[in-house]
Amino acid sequence: MHCVHRNMKIIVLGAILLAAASTAGAQGKKEYRYAVSYVSASVVYVDAGREQHIAIGDTLRITRSGKILGAATVTAVSVHSCAAQPQTQQQAFAVGDSALIVKPIPVERPHAAVIAAKDSASAANIAPEPRGAVATPSRTENIVSGRFGLQYAGVIAEDSRFNYSQPSALFRLDIANVYGTGTAFTMYSRNYYDLSDNYNRYGETSRLKNRVYELSLQQDLPDGAFGYGLGRMTSHFVGGLGTFDGAQVYVRQNNITAGIIYGAKVGDRVMEVDGDDRKGALFVNYKSGSDFLHQYDGTIAYARQLYEGKLDREFVYLQNSLMLGSALSMYESSEMELNDISNGVRTPALSLSNTFLSVSYYPGQWFSANLGYDATRSVYLFETMKEFPDTLFDKNIMQGFRAGTNFRLPYFMSLSLNGSYRTKKGDERNSYKLDATFRMSDIAGSDVSAGLRYSDIAGVYTNGKNWTLDLDRTFFRTLSVSMRYDYYAYSITALSQSYITQTITANLNYRISRALYSSLSVDRVIDATMNSYRMYGEIGIRF
Repeated sequence: MHCVHRNMKIIVLGAILLAAASTAGAQGKKEYRYAVSYVSASVVYVDAGREQHIAIGDTLRITRSGKILGAATVTAVSVHSCAAQPQTQQQAFAVGDSALIVKPIPVERPHAAVIAAKDSASAANIAPEPRGAVATPSRTENIVSGRFGLQYAGVIAEDSRFNYSQPSALFRLDIANVYGTGTAFTMYSRNYYDLSDNYNRYGETSRLKNRVYELSLQQDLPDGAFGYGLGRMTSHFVGGLGTFDGAQVYVRQNNITAGIIYGAKVGDRVMEVDGDDRKGALFVNYKSGSDFLHQYDGTIAYARQLYEGKLDREFVYLQNSLMLGSALSMYESSEMELNDISNGVRTPALSLSNTFLSVSYYPGQWFSANLGYDATRSVYLFETMKEFPDTLFDKNIMQGFRAGTNFRLPYFMSLSLNGSYRTKKGDERNSYKLDATFRMSDIAGSDVSAGLRYSDIAGVYTNGKNWTLDLDRTFFRTLSVSMRYDYYAYSITALSQSYITQTITANLNYRISRALYSSLSVDRVIDATMNSYRMYGEIGIRF
C-alpha cells in the first residue's frame, strides 16, 4: 500500500513538473496551422506530430476558409502525424481543412557559433518555425484544395439480406478566395453503384445513386459590407435550418450582420429536393473580438417552413459561440416553437424544442475537459401533419448530459474519463455510459502506441460491459497500421439470456506520395445472432 501511494505521488509530481516546465519554457504564444490529411467517422488525422510539438490532450481548432468548424482532442501522436477525436462540429470535417493550435513559442539555447556571430541577447530569443506548419495565405492568393477518391464498401453476413456491395467515387473541391475576390466555391459529392439484391429497399428504382452534400458559391469577407451564398449549403449563421438549396444574402455594418435565407428543403437520407417543402429565415448576427481565440459570435433568427406555400412550422433560432482565449470555449444553439396545436387548431404558444450546449476547457497541456447538454422536444408540423423530434439524437431522448476529461501523463501516456446520462420518455428507464481509456504513445521510442478502454453501459433495454484493446504503428512516415479487438458482453433486461459480440479490426493507411493516399479497413464480427465480414477501401489523390 505504501508503494502504491509513493507511485501515485511520483506520477502527480511528474505531471505538475511537466506543466511547470512547459510554462517556464514558453516565451509567449503563437498560432500554428496544419493540414487535415484524412477523416473517418470518429477520427481526424492531421499532418503534425511530436516534431511539431503536438502532444496527447492538445485541442485542435478545425477551420475551413477562415471559419471555425469545431474542435478535436489529440488522442494519439507519432513523429510526424497525429489522430484526434472530434469534440464539437458545426459542420462535418473534411480532408483539406486546417487544424489550428496555439502553442508556447519555444526558447532554444543558442549554439556557441551563433552567440559568437550575433548579440547574445537577441540570439537567446530565436524561435524557429516548426516543420509542417502551413503559412497563412495572402488575401490575393487563389487557394485550391480537395480530394478525389475511389471507394468500396461491402458486407458479407450469414443472413444474406444484410449483404451489400457498393463501389463509389467521392469528389471534394474547395476554392477559397477565388482570384482574390473573397469568394469561396465548395463541392462535395459521392456517386455509388449498389450491387446489393435489396438495392431498392427505400423505394429507389436505380442502382446508380448520386449524393450531393454541398455545392455552393459564397462570399463572406470579414471586413466586407455585403455577402452572399448560392447553391446547396448549410448557413453558419442559422445552422438549425439544416441543408437547403437556395440563397442567403446579408449586409454588414461594423460588428452587426443582417440577412435573409430562402430555399428548398433537402432530404436527409437521399439528399434530394422536394419542391413542395420550402424554408427561410431572417437573421441578425453580432460578432466581436480581436482574433478567433478571443471572440463572441451570436445569431438570432426568425424561421419558417412551408409546405405547398402554407405554414408548416414557425420558430425562433438562437446560436452563440464564445472563445475566451485558448483555454475556454462554448457553443450553444436553441430553437423555440411559436405555435402549438389545440383541438386541431393552431394557436400561438412559446415552447422550447431543441437545445444543445457544449463547453470545452483547456487550461494547460496536461489537462482538458468538456461538458455537454442537450434537451429535445417533438416538433409538430401543422400542414404535413407529422410529428418528429428535431434533433440528431435518438428520437426517444428527452435530455442528456455529457462530460469528459483528458489527463496527459509523463512518458507519452494519457488517461481519459467520459460519461453520459440520458433521461427517457414514458416508462422507459434512464440510461448512462461510463468509460475510461488509457493510452501510451511511442512506447520505448518504437513508434508503437497502445490503448485500453473499458465501458459500463446501461441502455434503455440492455446492460453491458465493453473492453477494447488497440495497437498502432507508423512505418517510414508513410504507412500506419492499427489493430483493434472489441469485446462486448450484454444482456437484454426483458430476458435472462446474455450475449457476446466480438469484433476484430485491421486498418492500413498508406501515403503513396504527398498527394496520393490509400486506406483499407477489414473487420470480422463474431456474434451469437449474426456473424459477418466487413470491408472498406479507398484510394485517391489530395490536391
